[in-house]
Amino acid sequence: MPGNKELGAVLRELRKSRKLTLATVARRAGCAEALVSYVESGNRQLHPWLAAKLDEIYGTGGVVAALLRGTNPETNSRSVFGVSNTDTLIVELPEGGASMPLSRRELLAALGVGITGGLLHGQFERELDKVQLDGDTLQRFDDAYVGFQTAARTLPPSQLMDGLIGNVAVLDGLRRRAPLAERPRYSHMQARYAESLSWLSEEAGDIAGAMYWIDRATQWGQAANWQAMTAYSFVRRSMMVVSFSGDGMRAVDNAQAVFAMPRSSPRMRGLAAKQMAFGHALAGDELASNLALDDAMTLLSKPMREDDAILGQRSVVNDDLFAIFRATCDIYLGRGERVVPVLEPRLSSLSASSVRTATITRAKLARAYANAGQPEEAASLSLAALDDIDRIGSLSARSELKRALPVLSNWHGREDIQMVMQRLKPSV
Repeated sequence: MPGNKELGAVLRELRKSRKLTLATVARRAGCAEALVSYVESGNRQLHPWLAAKLDEIYGTGGVVAALLRGTNPETNSRSVFGVSNTDTLIVELPEGGASMPLSRRELLAALGVGITGGLLHGQFERELDKVQLDGDTLQRFDDAYVGFQTAARTLPPSQLMDGLIGNVAVLDGLRRRAPLAERPRYSHMQARYAESLSWLSEEAGDIAGAMYWIDRATQWGQAANWQAMTAYSFVRRSMMVVSFSGDGMRAVDNAQAVFAMPRSSPRMRGLAAKQMAFGHALAGDELASNLALDDAMTLLSKPMREDDAILGQRSVVNDDLFAIFRATCDIYLGRGERVVPVLEPRLSSLSASSVRTATITRAKLARAYANAGQPEEAASLSLAALDDIDRIGSLSARSELKRALPVLSNWHGREDIQMVMQRLKPSV
């Protein structure tokens, strides 16, 4: 039976990032080398036994098993232990523990305000009592987090979120059982997971979910005395404004809060200044946008603190990142001619590092071509971006294309432009 090509691509990246050959993985998994190759190419289905073996080999803490559930329609649709899956997610207990169903609503309430109840949650708590905490416990969750981040570059949010939420639930339970001095480290890890969940919720177009997880990231960041996460939560709110409403001055207002925090780091201020540059550009204020972007580039060039290096854009770095920031402001200001030569040469390298980032950039480039008065190129890139959006899910990319509609409508008689407008119509 054919498998999932996107999942296979993630598995290939996990293997290569660990510098393992197909033969080595096959030997450790106790299977034929051809089977691993077929699964990675999407020509063979990944089975649960192999997913468990790959998690063990790659040290991904149940990520591969979670991804398998996320890409399996049968698993998503059937009931588990007699409980309807409409409000149920399956949580993997650590160290080869059982898979347990939990009520999604009960879990989110427990994580948010500590309200617990119900038979499923009680059973989950009893199983957590059996977990032995050791020095490697948090490292396993860190390894799993990296695996989910790798998968997020390619797979749609719907296939990732339950696995991430399940790990947050386990972390929360283990934190409460850990010695008092160790609990901030668990809160720190929970905050990292929550920040990723806010971003994935945003990409899925779920504003309520995105805000819920931003609030949790702030809550757990404060419990860990992680000042950078508290500041970054305002950056995330500004990003959400850009994605969901395009209200430039509200985006600026959210980002400015970072500068009112006396202990915010240069990196957090730089990310906030970048958001202010975007906001001013959306509002049509070129001078304010340029000044904010200059501040962002100066601040982001400074050495990073250890506690904030993991926050913010990580799939693209250095000159490429600054060029994309500048080009994004130019696009929001309605320019195209000077944006195209900046973004177009970078598409291939972006595709190699992150399909999601490349899709967002392709959408921006489509808008730049529209601004430059080149409808054929704008339509071609828009349709390619829409194909990727359908595959990976990206509100950010779709928002960029939606902003191009007023310009694209100038060529509404073209068949290719009509196709773009028709495919964007349900989201308008």
